[in-house]
Amino acid sequence: MATDITLVKSFVETNLGHVHKTQHVADQLNCPLDKLKKSFHRSEKLTLSRFIRESRIARMKEQLAQSDSPCKVICIDLGIREDVGARLFKNATGMTMEQFRKMYRRSISGIWRSEAQKQADIRSGPQLMLTARAVKQALAASRRGARQSISQLEGVKIQGHAN
Repeated sequence: MATDITLVKSFVETNLGHVHKTQHVADQLNCPLDKLKKSFHRSEKLTLSRFIRESRIARMKEQLAQSDSPCKVICIDLGIREDVGARLFKNATGMTMEQFRKMYRRSISGIWRSEAQKQADIRSGPQLMLTARAVKQALAASRRGARQSISQLEGVKIQGHAN
């Protein structure tokens, strides 16, 4: 009977705070450890222990981004000591958990500012911006009696959404 890898992954992600060793996963899924490890590696191209570690790091990132819980609490919720969690996170990301939280929040606030500016630009409607060169070109053309369309003027830029 083949090992259901989606069941293994689901079990690990659901019980991340209680999974400490691959043997625990094998015991809970009633599967021989060697068979589980080989099947998992063949299917996922990474070891089960690495999958557990990466799942922990992903959950840490998620909790750091979405909550104000202290790092110690996040680690304890994931079934690891704070020092172990801090080292695991730093080795994987190159930054401390607090540095990650600050960086994430700064980037999100920057995205919100950028989105707010885009929305303000859309609400203000289309705008016609002319460069000095385009104005001079239009005046010179009108003096000569030539008719030029706006699209032929160099430096004309229309911003905003089309109605």
